[in-house]
Amino acid sequence: MKISRLPRSVHQGLGLLIGIQVVLWITGGFVMSVLPIEKVRGEDWVAETESGAIPADVALLAPDRIARDLDLSGLDGADLDMWLDLPVYRLSSGATVYLTDAVTGKLLSPLDSDTAREVARRDYAGPGTVARVILQEEPLLEIRGRDLPQWRVDFDDSRNTTVYVSPQTGKVTGRRNKIWRVYDFFWMLHIMDYSERDDFNHPLLIVSAAVAWILATSGIWLVVQWLKRKRKRSR
Repeated sequence: MKISRLPRSVHQGLGLLIGIQVVLWITGGFVMSVLPIEKVRGEDWVAETESGAIPADVALLAPDRIARDLDLSGLDGADLDMWLDLPVYRLSSGATVYLTDAVTGKLLSPLDSDTAREVARRDYAGPGTVARVILQEEPLLEIRGRDLPQWRVDFDDSRNTTVYVSPQTGKVTGRRNKIWRVYDFFWMLHIMDYSERDDFNHPLLIVSAAVAWILATSGIWLVVQWLKRKRKRSR
């Protein structure tokens, strides 16, 4: 009797400690599996864009010449692209990217609010219109990992869609909506990273998973012992 009482007490104690987290794991997994991932990412409201070819009769400046004209300390790379119907270069110099007009050499970055609004509007295919444009300079969980500042363009649709635009590159860096925010909240609960919401190898999660494993295996052991005792009694 003393032998069975100890694992039973351990099992009950661990159940009190880990039970709530197990429920959160299951709930998070259920919610994340139910929410359509294309709506979480806002992909169903992204406009189809054709990568327009640069007209053959357009005379482009050499990127190194533009870099010299802008007095950049060095040119590490140059990407040619069509952006807002303009041929542009994204010139990399160190850790900074400069958006420039590939025809005139004019520096286009950092973007102003009207330009960021136009970039977001062209990216968006939902039913809403632009409600506000603000420069996000403070860290925000929903754009973690992005360089700040970012232009935040909010739309007045049913999902509270937000499109983030980099003022340096002119690219859309994130699409967020209330479906994504619900998903992200349950993702946080699922991986138990309550600060950055990215790390699923941290000690708290590992210890909790180990305790849950002990709880499950001890529960199986107790059931086996109970079945053995029941069989003996029936005999």
